Amino acid sequence: NGGADAKPQLYFKLSETRVPPVIRRVFEKRGWKEWNPETDSEGLWSLHWKSGRFKLSDWDRCLPHQKINHCPKSSAITKKDNLHRNIKRLAGSYGAVYDFVPQTFLLPNEYVAFMREYAEQKEPSIWICKPSDSSRGRGIFLISDMSQLIYDQQYVIQQYIKTPLLIAGFKFDIRMYVMITSFHPMRAYIFKEGLVRFATDKYSYDEGSITNVYAHLTNSSINKYSPSLEQHKETVGTGCKWT
Repeated sequence: NGGADAKPQLYFKLSETRVPPVIRRVFEKRGWKEWNPETDSEGLWSLHWKSGRFKLSDWDRCLPHQKINHCPKSSAITKKDNLHRNIKRLAGSYGAVYDFVPQTFLLPNEYVAFMREYAEQKEPSIWICKPSDSSRGRGIFLISDMSQLIYDQQYVIQQYIKTPLLIAGFKFDIRMYVMITSFHPMRAYIFKEGLVRFATDKYSYDEGSITNVYAHLTNSSINKYSPSLEQHKETVGTGCKWT
């Protein structure tokens, strides 16, 4: 209808019931149409967006013009147990360049090695325990004694950093947004804006504070329930984020 210079209609595919509204809104604002599984052919869509994981066969079935919003085998770095295994393997090959990672063990597989390290420590230390495949701070806890180590699934346990970088006494993390369009060659675009997430209570390495998730975890899904969330905190201000 628009003649030879008209742009082709682009279609996006959403295969989940609960899709963040902003995803659909951004596509439609840019003139894309949502792919309809009942009336449209499988080859019509150009981008398949999903929050969950894809199967390797999903990439195999893609036509040359089709893209998926995940990188194949990304769980090698996004799952805590896989990240530990890969860093351990790389440290074995390249040595000190990977010594920035605290002592880490996978439970129950590396329980004996962890117990050996725990028994040989010269002074008492705190360890942080995280489910290997979870998010939003769920299931994370700190221990200062072996009697506190209770788990019912695969966990990653790390020696807790005693003197982390703080802002006005608060723990924080920085979330950067990167879009990778190619691995061969590697091509990545870093978004100019990021997100800083804060704990809402001041950090303390004191053993009595290890149950205070608001001092040790920076997850917004945890800190939104903090009693001090809306209080004005030194430098940080109110809330638990900088954008």
